[in-house]
Amino acid sequence: MKTLVLCIDRDNDFGRKAGISSPVIGRKENLKAAEKLALVDPEDTDVNCLFSAISTYDELENAEIATICGDINVGIASDEILSKQLDEVLNKVKPDRVIVVTDGAEDEYIIPIIESRIKIDAIKRVVVKQSQTLEGTYYLISRLMKDEKLQRRVMLPIAIVLLIWGFATLFGSMALGLSSIFIVLGIYLLIRILHIEGWLIKAGKEILVGLKKGRMTIFSSILSVFIIIIAIVLTTNRLRDLKPPEYVIQFINDVLWWFIIAILLIALGRFIDVYFKERRVLWNYSIIPFSLLAFGLILSASFTILLKISEQIAFHVILTEYVLSLPFLTKIIGGILIAFIGSVLYHILEDVYKEEEK
Repeated sequence: MKTLVLCIDRDNDFGRKAGISSPVIGRKENLKAAEKLALVDPEDTDVNCLFSAISTYDELENAEIATICGDINVGIASDEILSKQLDEVLNKVKPDRVIVVTDGAEDEYIIPIIESRIKIDAIKRVVVKQSQTLEGTYYLISRLMKDEKLQRRVMLPIAIVLLIWGFATLFGSMALGLSSIFIVLGIYLLIRILHIEGWLIKAGKEILVGLKKGRMTIFSSILSVFIIIIAIVLTTNRLRDLKPPEYVIQFINDVLWWFIIAILLIALGRFIDVYFKERRVLWNYSIIPFSLLAFGLILSASFTILLKISEQIAFHVILTEYVLSLPFLTKIIGGILIAFIGSVLYHILEDVYKEEEK
């Protein structure tokens, strides 16, 4: 039986610090990688992890050693890279079992990925011995403070809390400061839990590029956000005296058209950008105005009836005076007609532009 001794570097310290391409296969190559990283950063735990893996390899017969590395953005991105490298190693080495060597719990997150591909016989966690003196503890903390991962995950939220607390104390509103801290930390935890930090970074870069190149989508999106915020604030202030059921229905009914306008502005910005950048017409956007108008009319008519129901008006009165009234029927029939016209126009444009593409 052939055994693979597998060393895992989930955050790619070997690549970032020592410029080593992974996967690293073979004792000679792994020893070079360990020595190179040790010269660049002797205190990195991945150095000890790899030396331990080499030591384990030397004790075995009919074995091979390999190191796989992920990415600094630990999570989905790094695990996808590790999966590809693991498949590459398994195809080259063709082992029957694997011994996993890690330097902590973080690297062990990919153990289910490994188990889905090959049998794991043992897991060896390498713990580096540290001095227990006060001086050693201080030195360890000072070194950890320089770690990029620790800065982003631990120091960043602490810094935000301290800043908010400081400003709240400065302006004499501790209650506002405390509530702001809870809101900011809640948002931060949601971002971490949902793993959307990569998406937010990408969106920030897109906004920056859009501002530099004058893309209409950016400006229309910002304007749409302001319209929605203003609509929510004004509607909230105007309806504060209503009771909960009636308040919710009336609130949605009042902000409905503002949301529709905001979506139309975003679609218009995207349409203009694509036309001037690619000289291409987004013909499939043609149905959006019709769909939104139809949706708004039908939903507005429905909310009008719901408001009357919430006021506990008799059913026969609602049916005769509101459901069969001219305004309600006009909205419903108008919404259906607009949706039908939009659908017909969409299919016409689809035939025209697809024929041009051919």
